[in-house]
Amino acid sequence: MRVLHLALAFVVALSSINDGVTSASKATLSSDSSDYPALRVSIASDKTNSEERRPIGVFGPVGKGNGGYGKGARKKAVTLPPGTYVGPEFGGYSGREFTDAAFVKSGQKVLSINLRAGERVDAVILTIVKPFGGERTLYHGGDGGDMKNPLTLTEGEYITVMEAHAGDHDGSTRVKYIKFTTNKGNFIEGGTRTDKNGTDTAKEGYQLGGFVGRSGDELDLVSVIWTSIEPVG
Repeated sequence: MRVLHLALAFVVALSSINDGVTSASKATLSSDSSDYPALRVSIASDKTNSEERRPIGVFGPVGKGNGGYGKGARKKAVTLPPGTYVGPEFGGYSGREFTDAAFVKSGQKVLSINLRAGERVDAVILTIVKPFGGERTLYHGGDGGDMKNPLTLTEGEYITVMEAHAGDHDGSTRVKYIKFTTNKGNFIEGGTRTDKNGTDTAKEGYQLGGFVGRSGDELDLVSVIWTSIEPVG
């Protein structure tokens, strides 16, 4: 009988321990479950912040009333050659980053500029020659839209103005229209105008020499790298 009482006491104690563990586990699971929404919000916020802080390579001042349509400024210190600077951003932050910083140089010559465009701007294509020779074509964007007739520059002609319009497409801000004008009044344009637009004009003695921005199947974001017409440094 004494053995039976001991066995019953052991079973009761074990049951109490199990109930305690089960209750603790439930409390833990309940706590974890209630934390999941906050955790998801935190992860989403981190991703958003990371995307908003993602640099584009080189950075020019976001123009107030001069473009800068997107989630916020991206800054990353990158050494540019002497006699060059970057203008304001136009567009949004989809696509992949690109920069022509490694290819531009003061005193270079622009041979031509061309566009692919339809309802929006699909690609911008710039052909340059460095001061000591070496032709290079800088292509940013996709292969959609229609290829325009290139604007071929004559002797003493330089691209000095970029006008860009931003707009929504599939929930993201894109470059919807772009126009490049030379010091001789010639221009090339493509896309659809919007009410979100701005103009970037070269400083005296500078010309368009390359680009910084984001692109994928089309042109998402664009800034001009302006280069000195005369060699510097």
